[in-house]
Amino acid sequence: MPGRLAASRIALISFLRGIPLFFSRRPGTPLRVLCLMAFDTVHILRTSRRLSVQKIRELAALLDFGSYANDYFDGKQFSFEKYQMTRRQLKAKDTDLVVRAYLHRLRELEKQRPAAGGDDRMHYRAQLYREAVVRLSLGMLAAASLEEMTVEEGIEATNQTADLELLYRIVMLCQVIDDVIDYQQDADAGLPGLMTSHATLDRALKLTSASAARYADQRSLSASPALFPIRLALWGVAALTRTAILYGYGRMILHAACCCSATVTENSVSDNARS
Repeated sequence: MPGRLAASRIALISFLRGIPLFFSRRPGTPLRVLCLMAFDTVHILRTSRRLSVQKIRELAALLDFGSYANDYFDGKQFSFEKYQMTRRQLKAKDTDLVVRAYLHRLRELEKQRPAAGGDDRMHYRAQLYREAVVRLSLGMLAAASLEEMTVEEGIEATNQTADLELLYRIVMLCQVIDDVIDYQQDADAGLPGLMTSHATLDRALKLTSASAARYADQRSLSASPALFPIRLALWGVAALTRTAILYGYGRMILHAACCCSATVTENSVSDNARS
């Protein structure tokens, strides 16, 4: 296994190799590009070979396909044309079995989707739901990129292998950031999430912060020098997550102050009208 310096060089080359993807049509977001860079790094650490350009394009299509499928279940703006086009492209790349397994498990998860609003127990259910969807997405990518691995084995690997567990934790922290920043939009749409699954915003922030701390905790993770760049990435995303949570608290305090000010103004106007 490579040491810290060699592993860092591998990760740097994967990053530089993926920069053109930031300017391409696919995948659709910078986060998905970073995910491809991470899987290229994992692939060479495991096999001593980089992902081929064709395989990277295939994984990019899988990431976009997964996004379209999630948009459909979330009731967001959904393009059936893009979904079908990407589905046909993946069939041509011999990943049909991976896609079928992914869709089957995603449908089963969506049948058990928790409702928005509730108590601590509902927050825990929403957390399990979010974690299962993330493990499924990573399992799909692992099955497509690593030889002789099924989607089920890929999901198990996010629990049992150090490299994919690190990626899982990074993605979950990104999910926390997304849930905190997009809280109002998700609440308006009635989508279940780490923030919208509790009726009390203050309690939702506390529970979400505790979850983020567990994802960021590296004490139980492998200290292998080969995983140094991925552990460093986890540390960096954890720092961003803490900033996002502080932003969430600040927004909550500002909202409470505005509501209080509005109430005082209404009472003053009412008193003046009576006098």
